[in-house]
Amino acid sequence: MDRRIIVIFLTVFIDLLGFGILIPILPTFAQNELFMSETLIGLNIGIFSLMQFIFNPLWGRLSDIYGRKPILIFGLAGNVVSYIITGLVLAGVWKSVFLLFVSRALAGFFSANIGAAMAYISDVTPPKDRSKGMGLIGAAFGLGFVFGPFIGGVLAKHYGFGFPTFMSAGLSLVALMLTFFFVNESLPKELRGAKTMSGFNVKNGFNKLISALKHPHVGFLILLYFVIVFSISNIFSTFQLYAESKNGFSYDFEQVSYLFAFSGLVGAITQGVLIRPILRMFDERKVFIAGCIIMGIGLGTIPFSNHILVLLLGSILFMSFGNGLLLSIGLGLISKFSDRDEQGGILGLTQSLASLARFLGPTWGGLVYHYVSFTAPFLTGGIVMVGATVLSFRLLKDKYKHSTNPH
Repeated sequence: MDRRIIVIFLTVFIDLLGFGILIPILPTFAQNELFMSETLIGLNIGIFSLMQFIFNPLWGRLSDIYGRKPILIFGLAGNVVSYIITGLVLAGVWKSVFLLFVSRALAGFFSANIGAAMAYISDVTPPKDRSKGMGLIGAAFGLGFVFGPFIGGVLAKHYGFGFPTFMSAGLSLVALMLTFFFVNESLPKELRGAKTMSGFNVKNGFNKLISALKHPHVGFLILLYFVIVFSISNIFSTFQLYAESKNGFSYDFEQVSYLFAFSGLVGAITQGVLIRPILRMFDERKVFIAGCIIMGIGLGTIPFSNHILVLLLGSILFMSFGNGLLLSIGLGLISKFSDRDEQGGILGLTQSLASLARFLGPTWGGLVYHYVSFTAPFLTGGIVMVGATVLSFRLLKDKYKHSTNPH
């Protein structure tokens, strides 16, 4: 395998590992040390993805103008700074709700350069190997979310909240060094000079989004993908609080980190190992419908585990397995029904909308956890998945069954 691709994989993995480390400790610290409400916790978790949604197109455009490597380096350097600020808050040096929000917003802003990493993979791989290259980026995401929460919970338990956060800063610094010394620029100078920011503005981006949503077949799939990501994101800010509460299991954040790791592991195995044999045996549209049902059951039953761990693990298993199926097949169907010359733009818009869903989901989850009930984020996520199941039966119509793509 090309050394450059391996380095980009390691760079993305290390950076996502640093992000994953914060997943099990931020809600606990925010509630116990900063006395933030569940609503504010949801906003704090979601602001990272909101910044990615807003700035991902900008970073991608800048990488077209100035090259991939400078944008990757700038983003990683910014991540180091954002993690240091977060670490100072979590270590108790600056106990500030405002600074915690600033640091998470900065982290989302600088992490929006992930599009530059994907563009780099596209630059250095021939078309026939491009899906494999993009799959490595997806694997880096998955592995970061498997190992990050586990590492974060264990280290925070034994060394305090600040230690794993500063470790995240160190990991981003390692990724920065790898990129600086071992990644060569992939975009030729003559192509960089041919582009400007003149065509980049909010109105054009909005028009492209509306155009994609009006696209035959694809618009419906993009909206369905958005709904699925929103549903799972409902619990990003609240699962931790539920598991630690008396309504849940009275766990500490180290124990909760094992649950996050279990969820991530199930998702990674589903997407990396199980999806291929499943799709060889069953029609992908029917698997998609089954995935909606399975994920909905898992989400909706989480708060009814009645302090029985095996029931909670069963709910997490259903939720993560169903979500793994849906994310893989959803992107596959969107790609399948997109024309070759518009795939990149449509998949990019899909990921941007997914970032928006990852902002709206935790925000909604924190809000209803705070004002309605601890069961509300999970139940509303399950109810939304019931709606997604009903909508997904549209996939069985003839236009999806027989429509084929020339590529």
